[in-house]
Amino acid sequence: MKNEAALNVLILSASSKTLLVRAFQEALHSRGGRCVAVDIARDCAALAVADAAVLTPPTDDPCFADALFAICRAHDIRLVVPTRDGELRALAGLAPDLRRTGVDVLIPAQDSLRACQSTRLFAAFCQANGFRTPETYADIKAIARFPVFCRADDRTLSHPAMKIADRAALEAYWTLYGAPAGGLAVQDHIDAPEYSVDVLMDLHGRPLQAVARRRIETRAGESWKSRVEDAPALTDQSMALCEALGLVGHITVQAFYSQERGPVFIEVNPRFGGGSNLSIRAGLASAERILQMLDGRRAAAAAPRPIAHGALMLRHAEDIIIDPGKLADTPDWRDLDARVDQESAKNRSPSPSAAGLTRRS
Repeated sequence: MKNEAALNVLILSASSKTLLVRAFQEALHSRGGRCVAVDIARDCAALAVADAAVLTPPTDDPCFADALFAICRAHDIRLVVPTRDGELRALAGLAPDLRRTGVDVLIPAQDSLRACQSTRLFAAFCQANGFRTPETYADIKAIARFPVFCRADDRTLSHPAMKIADRAALEAYWTLYGAPAGGLAVQDHIDAPEYSVDVLMDLHGRPLQAVARRRIETRAGESWKSRVEDAPALTDQSMALCEALGLVGHITVQAFYSQERGPVFIEVNPRFGGGSNLSIRAGLASAERILQMLDGRRAAAAAPRPIAHGALMLRHAEDIIIDPGKLADTPDWRDLDARVDQESAKNRSPSPSAAGLTRRS
């Protein structure tokens, strides 16, 4: 049975997501909780700043489920936070069993996840529910105009995603990269400012608040310069879209937006995004409010927070220097159950009185 006083959080695929770890630490430490980070590699920045770190197998490893449950037992985890598209399907399959053990998971139902991870399914969902998306072509021969944007339909796959200027460029793209498993998704390229919208949903799929941030400069698909903007038409529709999809927790919506055109949605990431720290610091306070939800304080979590519109994020690299011994000390998940058994044995060790050293009367 879980210790009701403890509220510990597990961050999966922590990698270099130090800002997310720190956001949860700030919300947890005041209540005596801890943030545990895991990854497949020892030399990850987020493992160095977390309260505890554990090595895990990849999500496609047959041992992944055993590893996840062992970590949750050993560290008395109450909440699992995914951060990578490639782990979401495996986690969605494990979520019912985790919840039966008292561990909550920021993951939607399988059908909702499939709609988020396929460009074509997402476009069809939006069309059926009244949300605008770029025109999506079922066949590259049906492309009516250029430029277009090409990517893998399965958004969990690593495949070049790029703007294609004309048919000759499309043929070159096909020759160089071919089609990934599941095929390509080809959509009209939209010439409008691009935004990320961080949407906070409650644990029952109801929207609480959203923050729009304009993507000023990106590198490898992630924001490096971004600004919070007051765009109620965009944030309101983003919350409605997440509610229609049945999503929970912190969600990152991608859209093109101008006041004249309105929002044109291109994808929804059912997880924290790479630039979400800006929205969190600008007032969304996702980590703190998610913990309030877990405590049953929905009214406190749902209360709108003041947002610092105009706040600007300038991302930069930061060096973390650690002792090599700390890397060597990072436990593998296989060691955890043995450690727990050892601690339990210590707690069960007989006292001197019980061992026969009774006090004389």
